Amino acid sequence: MRDRRGMTLIELLIALTMFVVVLGAALGFLSKQLRAFDKNSSDMGMVQNLSFATNLLQQELSLAGANAPDQQPPVVYAGPDAFIFNADYASNTDSISPAFYNPHLPSGQVNALTQAQKFTLPGTAPAFAYPDTTYYARGSTTQDSPAETIAWYVASDTSDPTGTTYVLYRQVNNNPPEPVVRNVTRTPGTAFFRYYYQKVPAGGVSAATLDTIPTASLPLEHTDKIHGSSTDTGAAALIDSLARVEVNLTVVNGATGPAARSRSITFSVPLPNLGTRAVVTCGNPPILGTALNANWVILPGPDTVMVLSWGQATDETTGEKDVRAYVIWRRAKGAIDWGDPIATVPAGSPTPSWSDVTARPIAPGYDYALAAQDCTPSLSTLSTASPVVSP
Repeated sequence: MRDRRGMTLIELLIALTMFVVVLGAALGFLSKQLRAFDKNSSDMGMVQNLSFATNLLQQELSLAGANAPDQQPPVVYAGPDAFIFNADYASNTDSISPAFYNPHLPSGQVNALTQAQKFTLPGTAPAFAYPDTTYYARGSTTQDSPAETIAWYVASDTSDPTGTTYVLYRQVNNNPPEPVVRNVTRTPGTAFFRYYYQKVPAGGVSAATLDTIPTASLPLEHTDKIHGSSTDTGAAALIDSLARVEVNLTVVNGATGPAARSRSITFSVPLPNLGTRAVVTCGNPPILGTALNANWVILPGPDTVMVLSWGQATDETTGEKDVRAYVIWRRAKGAIDWGDPIATVPAGSPTPSWSDVTARPIAPGYDYALAAQDCTPSLSTLSTASPVVSP
């Protein structure tokens, strides 16, 4: 007869043990693969967020000042957490001037704001309201400027219970802001936005270099109503000399502990439109054509002051009539390098002068230099003066 006996209990236990071991190994492998997939997905999400923000920022920031009329400032506000500028970025009509055409855009996103629409710009600290005047298109006194105000800024993410992350926003005029990237944090040791300006030495524009504006000097604001006016010079016009914007972003995955991941990026965007429009009326370097006089003036009491005076530049009243300011340098008598300018005096006065209240009547004395500056900004040749050491 056939043997009908089945498996013994020991055989069943052995088979069950082997099944559990194989199943455990398989589950462990699958779990490791799942964790790796989650990590890669998290990393890919952060990379995609950074890539999207980078492409959009590079595309828009480089258009600052594009097709804006001469009176409208290219850059309105430059701070560590916000960069706000004017540009003819988009239009809802068939026009060749804007960078993009979108017939579905509302009218509030395709033209400059009027003075009656003045509002507090987002991301500004202290709060900065804009605009102070109504800007019109070139050659018109009724048609609003086509250059809208575009704000890129970083603000705390109110939906984050930890309060440690930010949101990168984009806003056009006074329309509601659009979140671009979440889970943004500060890159250690630097601000979200850094700025470089064109530093023009006594040698003129050809010897200009780029220098960083210290974060402690921010924000820069275009407080003069009319860009390029006689009062839009000196320290108040530093924002007009910006040449590059550096963007520093770090994006995290929102996890804590060993699962936390972050990715950082730094890139620089040139601002090619900030120095091009004025070239139309400021073609050649300005002609100074006047002598610089430097004399000690004795004040009541023991104090004295060095007073510099000169006549109006040739190109201020005749010629190209494009002189916007006078730049002054001082160095120790006999020194070779003029260094950085010590003062900028707006043009417009029939008897321009400036008092150097920091000068002291002690050896070796001083040399002074004066140059006229136009709106490109180019400098004239220098006129120098070497006053006596003491009055």
